[in-house]
Amino acid sequence: MMTLIGRNLSPYTRRVAIAMTMLDVPHAREYLSVTADPERGLEINPVGRVPALQLEDGDTLIESGAILDYLMDLVGPAKSLIPPHGKARRDCLQLMAVGSGVLDKSVNAIYEMRRRPAEKIHEPWRQHLLRQAAGGLAALEQRRQAPWLQGERLTMADITTAVTVTFLQAMLPELIGSGLYPQLHDLTVRAEALPAFQAHKLETP
Repeated sequence: MMTLIGRNLSPYTRRVAIAMTMLDVPHAREYLSVTADPERGLEINPVGRVPALQLEDGDTLIESGAILDYLMDLVGPAKSLIPPHGKARRDCLQLMAVGSGVLDKSVNAIYEMRRRPAEKIHEPWRQHLLRQAAGGLAALEQRRQAPWLQGERLTMADITTAVTVTFLQAMLPELIGSGLYPQLHDLTVRAEALPAFQAHKLETP
């Protein structure tokens, strides 16, 4: 059986866990915090990050985008949460890239505040990161939902977006404040009510 490594505190790990549940891919979990156990992090990933997915043949995949690509190929186009070709696939990957970009910038802004001594925090840089994250959120907010970002069927674009919004609500609420992004809020409420999301709720530190 495959093993997904990483905690649901990581939104990158969480989106993979949700996808694996939606795709009915059997897997075990190793709830690793690379902050608490950096040596184990380096054992499973040369750059010490989660998620990682250990395959049955002994190989280990790293980086959530690469893991998701493997999973969609594994289950085939009929079940895939990423459209198999054409504009629909391109749009899905672009929406996922925006959501992941928001996460990247937001996590860096969080680290700027929480991992540096107060006298070393560079506030102009943190504000720049927040502006970049807000730009991504605004772009996602403008995307028409019908009822999901790509129409009737939920895709990885929706999973990535909802996971991102939930993470920000818990970790960076000033960026995603009430009323700023009503469409994203609505999408996230509907997504978080789904069984796969409920099975992998966001952890908090």
